[in-house]
Amino acid sequence: MTMDILTEKGQVSLKDEQIVARWVASEFGLRYAQTPKSSPATVDAVLVNDAEIMAVVETKCRYDLASLEQFQVNYKNEWLVTWSKVNSAIGIASGLAVPFVGFLYLVRPRVLLSQRISEASGMLSTNVRLSTTRTQATINGGTALRTNAYINMDTAKIYNL
Repeated sequence: MTMDILTEKGQVSLKDEQIVARWVASEFGLRYAQTPKSSPATVDAVLVNDAEIMAVVETKCRYDLASLEQFQVNYKNEWLVTWSKVNSAIGIASGLAVPFVGFLYLVRPRVLLSQRISEASGMLSTNVRLSTTRTQATINGGTALRTNAYINMDTAKIYNL
C-alpha cells in the first residue's frame, strides 16, 4: 500500500503545505519544521523559534471551496479532523509543554485559518464536537467510519496568503 503523500494528490497537498510553511516563516519568523514525509507521522510539523519548540501543528489543505464564506456556510465553520489524530497530537503537544495548533488552508481563495486547539497543558482551547461518521478515508478517496472531531473555527485567526 502506497503512502498517500506519495500519490499525485498527496504531492499537491505537500506543495500547498509548503506554501503555508513559507508564509509562517515569513510572517512570524518561525520555522515550520516538518515531520518526515517518508513515514506516517502523527503530526505534520512543529513551529520553532530559534532553538525552542513553540507549537505542534496539524495542517490540512482543502480544495473544494471557492471562498471562506462557503466554508463557514457549508461546513458550519467546523473543521473535520479524525479524533484519534487530534487526541494524539494534543498528547504530543502537552508532553512537549506547548500548544497544539491547527492550520486549515483553503487553497482556491488562498485563506489560512489558524486555530489553537489545545493549551500546553492539554486542555482544549476551542469547542470540539465529536461524532462517529462515515467520511472520506484519505486524500485519495475511499470511505471510513470513525470518530471525528469537528473543530469550531469561530475564533480562528484568518490570513490572506
